[in-house]
Amino acid sequence: MTLRRALVGFVAAGCLFLLLEVIPSHQEVVREHLVAAVPTVVSLLGLLAFAVAFWAWNATTRRIVQVVSVLLLLAGILGVYFHNAERLGMEREHEEREAEEHERGEESHAPPFAPLSLTGMGVLGLMATYPKWKPETEEG
Repeated sequence: MTLRRALVGFVAAGCLFLLLEVIPSHQEVVREHLVAAVPTVVSLLGLLAFAVAFWAWNATTRRIVQVVSVLLLLAGILGVYFHNAERLGMEREHEEREAEEHERGEESHAPPFAPLSLTGMGVLGLMATYPKWKPETEEG
């Protein structure tokens, strides 16, 4: 197995595990903010694209991996913004919502850097498509 295929397989597995984590944790948030569905959609897209590229690595799948990797990067960066918008005072109702949650005994804050897992998978995907790597030969 080449390093490229190993990276692509690793990112496909990462997208699968991220889907298993994001779907239950974002269910309630998606009802309030549709943008919370982005990690689910991008992870599913990544899982499909990277799995296909793992089995059929060619110029077309390499280009698809590059596009999906950029989407993963962007989704991760935007996710960090949305996970931290309340903490940085960018949402006016943050204090009201925090007070209501405290009264009900529910304090649920989005993990501030969790979306960087998407960014990391995007970087690994782009590494797998780096054009200056010498092609590896399969050793039996």
